[in-house]
Amino acid sequence: METINLPDKKGKIMIKRRFKWFTLFRYLGILLFIVVISQTNLRELWGWLKTVDVWMILVALLLQCNLLFIKSCRWFLLNEKAEDRNKVYQRFGEFMEAYALGAVTPGRMGELFKAGHARGRPGVISAGLLVVSERGFDLSIFFCVAGISLMFSNLPGLSPIVKYLLLLAGLAGIAIAIAIQTVPVVMRWTGWLMKRLRIMSRDQSLEFRPRSSGSLWAFIILSILSNLTAFLSFYFTALAVHLGIGFIKISGSVAITGVINTIPITIMGIGTRDITLLYLLKDVPQAQVIAFSGLILLVFQVFGGVLALVGGEFFLQLASKRKK
Repeated sequence: METINLPDKKGKIMIKRRFKWFTLFRYLGILLFIVVISQTNLRELWGWLKTVDVWMILVALLLQCNLLFIKSCRWFLLNEKAEDRNKVYQRFGEFMEAYALGAVTPGRMGELFKAGHARGRPGVISAGLLVVSERGFDLSIFFCVAGISLMFSNLPGLSPIVKYLLLLAGLAGIAIAIAIQTVPVVMRWTGWLMKRLRIMSRDQSLEFRPRSSGSLWAFIILSILSNLTAFLSFYFTALAVHLGIGFIKISGSVAITGVINTIPITIMGIGTRDITLLYLLKDVPQAQVIAFSGLILLVFQVFGGVLALVGGEFFLQLASKRKK
């Protein structure tokens, strides 16, 4: 419910409550999760959870740590020209703090929080474009992997055009992510739009920072490495629950799930991830699929979010101490 204060004809303030439908829409994933659990044999689910290979989970967690480190390095590379210890602490802290917030927000929108550390409105908008480039590149890789995976799958009721649209969207997203960093006109168009929307004043402008080919290639390589690390972590999480269906199948299924989770109807992927995995892994026992989905929640959202939050505060504290 949203509270709105409105004056009546006599000038007195009336309190009017308006229902926010988008809030209900955001929690649709929880409803989906309740439906899935109600249709799952809980005794069988507990049986799968009891057989979880702890060593495989530890490997997945270590890969998650590596993922945070690589992506933090990439965020530093996007924002800084030269190495400076204080800047490293600041950028690592910014990234991890935003990653933690993104883990618990619909569509990982919390990752835009990184832009809030910039100074001034033009700085925030410029940083926001870098976030779009960074996050867009990762999401585009998921689109590509999802499209390629569907090309080798035979899912009933799925139009063949979907796989090509996903692949095309992924390639287009990669091109846009690179263009944000290399094509000055993108910055100019964004500045023009911000002025038209009166978000920026006429005397303000967005500064385009030229990048060397080496810097761009470093960004691409770090992006590929971070996503490969993520898929490996998903794979070992699947092995932990004895889901031996191959790295390619696991990666494709998780990629499609990641694409679905960008729709802001779920928090931490709850509900949408379960439904999607059940559809994609129809040959696997339902309780085993739900156990796998639960472990993804544990490794990526819970552990990854907590680790990122602690790491983010640690690095930001180091940065603030060095400033003093």
